Amino acid sequence: MSPQDRRAMALVATVRYGRLALSRHAMPYIAVARHAVVDDHLLIRVHRGWGVHGACDGSVVGYQADNLHTAADSVWAVHVTGTARVVPPHRAPAPDGPDDVFGPLPSFVEEPAFDPVHLRIDPAFVDVQFVRDVAQWPEAHAA
Repeated sequence: MSPQDRRAMALVATVRYGRLALSRHAMPYIAVARHAVVDDHLLIRVHRGWGVHGACDGSVVGYQADNLHTAADSVWAVHVTGTARVVPPHRAPAPDGPDDVFGPLPSFVEEPAFDPVHLRIDPAFVDVQFVRDVAQWPEAHAA
């Protein structure tokens, strides 16, 4: 991984959630995911009930993390493309398992209980988009 890619991954490490982009039933699909940067790859936690882990395992996926929610004058988005693999919990890179990396599980999802599945993404491409001097709007949306 290049020094520029490492700087981009350091930006990803400053936020907790992003978007996992995959192909599901030959259609584009986006899922929210919790992530952690571990060494030179991403470790992702998704809900098993969404069924996205099966479509991702062994496939090329995209992942985006950003600071768009901050309303800062400068915004960034990091796009990571690479192969995803399901990681068994006992092989996750943490002393006592992946929850040491991610923290507690969410208390609610659409399904009865959040059932975590962990994916490892080994980046093949890392791209950063910066936008500086973003104009601030008085309201979030015009009426």
